[in-house]
Amino acid sequence: MNRNLILDRHSRVGKSLWPNGIDAVVLFNIEGVGWEDLYYFSGFRGTSGVLIFGPRERFLITDGRYILQAREQSPFTVIDKGNNEDIALVESLLRDLGAKTIGINAKTLPSYLYLKLARLGFELVDVSDALAVCRRKKSQEEVELIKKAAEQASKAFLNILNDIRPGIKETEVAARLEYEMRLLGAEGGWGDTGFIVASGERSALPHGRPTLREWQKGEWATIDFGARYEGYVSDITRNVYIGSPSKKAVEIHSLLCMAHIEAVSRIKPGVAARDVDAAARQILANRGLDKYFTHSLGHGIGLEVHEMPRLSSRSTDVLEQGDVVTVEPGVYMEGYGGMRVEDDYLVTDKGAQRLTADIPMELFVVMV
Repeated sequence: MNRNLILDRHSRVGKSLWPNGIDAVVLFNIEGVGWEDLYYFSGFRGTSGVLIFGPRERFLITDGRYILQAREQSPFTVIDKGNNEDIALVESLLRDLGAKTIGINAKTLPSYLYLKLARLGFELVDVSDALAVCRRKKSQEEVELIKKAAEQASKAFLNILNDIRPGIKETEVAARLEYEMRLLGAEGGWGDTGFIVASGERSALPHGRPTLREWQKGEWATIDFGARYEGYVSDITRNVYIGSPSKKAVEIHSLLCMAHIEAVSRIKPGVAARDVDAAARQILANRGLDKYFTHSLGHGIGLEVHEMPRLSSRSTDVLEQGDVVTVEPGVYMEGYGGMRVEDDYLVTDKGAQRLTADIPMELFVVMV
C-alpha cells in the first residue's frame, strides 16, 4: 500500500489523539480478529500481527509466516517476533518509546490482552471511535475498490439467474454466487457474515440465512449479497421471482423502489442521516406499510459490511462528503414474505453517486 496514503491516515487520526495525551496506538490482529484496522493503518493483510505507531515511530510485529508478506505490503519497520510473545515485544517497544498512555480498539482487543497490558502498568484508552471516524471518509482509491466489488457482485448475480429453477436450494444459490464472484477476481463474499437467501415465507426474515429449503415456482427470494475486493466490500439486495409475479408482490416492490429513490434524493453533505431514513419511511407510511419496515435504512460500508455512518431514526450522524452508504428499505410480513431493495452510494458535493449501477433496480423474474 502507498506509504503516503497510510501516513496521511496516521496524521488524520493523530490530530484527535496526540494532543489529548495518547503516546502511542497499539492495534492487534489475532488470527483475523481486528484485521481491518491493522490493514487500514499498515497495509498488511496477514492474519496475525501488531501495529504500534506514535507521532513519529511505526513498527509492525508478525511471525515467520508473514515476514516477507509484511515487508511487501507495509512501508514500516517489520519485526519478526521469533519465539517471543507479542505482548513482550509490545512492552519492550513501548518502553523504548517512553509511552505510558496507550490507545487501543476496545471493540476488537481480546480481554486477555487488555488485562496483560493493564498489568504492565500502561494506561489504556479506547480510541475505537477515532479509528472509525478516520476510516469513515473514503479516498478515491477506496471508492474505486468498492466500485470494483460492486461490479463483481452484480455480474455474479446476473450470471446465476439462468441457474435458478424450481427446487433449487437456498444454499446452492449462495454457493453459486460466491463461486461466480471468485471467478471474476473477488476474494469471495463477506466471509464473516455470509449471504442472505430467504425464499417463500422465509423472506419475511430480514436476515434469513440460506437453508436447504427448496425454492418453488410462485415464490420469490430476497437475496442480500456482496463481493470483497482487496479488502473492500459491496452490499446489494435484490428480489427474484420464479414464475409470473403476483400483483401484490409487484406493488410492494414498486413501493420499495419509490421509497429507495426518495431517500437517495435527500442524500448530500450536511443532511442528518435520520432525515434520509424518515424520507423512505414516509413513503411506506403513506400506504400503511411503515410498520413492516423493521430496521434502519442503511449504514456505511468499507472494509466492514457495517461501518459509520448509520442511517436510522436514532442516528445522530450527519452525512459528509466521502461517506459510502447503503440505502435498503424493506418490508417484512410474517406468513407472507418480505422484500428489500439495496444499493450503495457515495456522498458527493452534488448528492449521491450510485456505485452499484451495473445491476438494474427491478424485480427479477425467472420464467419456467
